[in-house]
Amino acid sequence: MIVKRILLIMLFAMTSSCARKAEVRAPEVVHTERYLYVQDDQGRWLIVTTAPKDLDAAMKQIHPGPASVNKVDLWIVTPLSPKKRGH
Repeated sequence: MIVKRILLIMLFAMTSSCARKAEVRAPEVVHTERYLYVQDDQGRWLIVTTAPKDLDAAMKQIHPGPASVNKVDLWIVTPLSPKKRGH
């Protein structure tokens, strides 16, 4: 019984001495009426808009500095609902 307690205490002490706290930070997402943007860990700005003119407005708001801009069109396709039969 005593050996089990000593072993349990040593196991707890070994695991707690090796544990390190890692800093975890959630990205700050800024959401406006026409767009939203976030800066990733590498310093890149990710902007989501529904219209090209909103991207220009976001660029004026953020002032990202001299950088290349890669525009990606995203289309979301949802499945159609099953056809309903008439009575």
